[in-house]
Amino acid sequence: MLSMTGFGTGQATDPRGEVRVQIASVNNRACQVSLKSDLGDPALEDELRQQVRAALGRGSITVHIQIQPAGGGLDRAGLTAAWTALAALAQELGAPVPTLEEAARVSGGRRESTSWADLVRPALAQALVAVQAARAREGAALLAAFQAQAARLRELHGAIAVRAVVRSDLYRTSLQTRLEEVVGAAVAPEILVRELALYAERIEITEELVRLATHLDALDGLLVAPDPGKRLEFLAQEIGREINTTGAKANDAPLAALVIEAKVVVDQIKEQAANIA
Repeated sequence: MLSMTGFGTGQATDPRGEVRVQIASVNNRACQVSLKSDLGDPALEDELRQQVRAALGRGSITVHIQIQPAGGGLDRAGLTAAWTALAALAQELGAPVPTLEEAARVSGGRRESTSWADLVRPALAQALVAVQAARAREGAALLAAFQAQAARLRELHGAIAVRAVVRSDLYRTSLQTRLEEVVGAAVAPEILVRELALYAERIEITEELVRLATHLDALDGLLVAPDPGKRLEFLAQEIGREINTTGAKANDAPLAALVIEAKVVVDQIKEQAANIA
């Protein structure tokens, strides 16, 4: 299991300078890659985006590429030519002598025109390996949490089933007592049976518990599957639906408390499932 959350860095150097790459990934239903750099090479940037998508699959991913040329990368020839041309034009127009900053803007920047592809690619690959390792660690933590939550839902399922039986017995005793208080005498067995049957029909949750048990079996299997992804989100919704129906038929404070706890666990699963790659 892999998380969509991760962070990694990479760098590569040679006599020209150094390239640093940082990648940060958070959850997203699709794969959205934002690349921020001063490469000035659209074709290379598109290639890098495709590489990130292929490696990470899903997530909102931000890639920062920083280039630090050796010696600051000052394009002396280009800057000199730009300043000379601006100075001549200023003299002709009677304008102030241009500054180096103005000449730099006209010349298109201060860095020498060069290709950094052979440094960017290995730096990006290194950062991707670090992000994937971070996603794996986070995924292992998520898996442990999911397994604990699945085990707790099993416990709550059993407790709800037990309480459902106890609830019927308690209602039988309570109903008989109330009826005898009203009529002032022992209640005929057929009347008591009829009332209990009507009550049992309204609160029957056997089907919900059977479906819930089936969903919990599916959850155990999905947690060891290689790519649970969106299937886990869907299954959590189905589990929540059965628990909600059970709660609607609770009519019993202790049973309602168990249902509320189960809802909390399911909500935790839903929230964490949204972060699975």
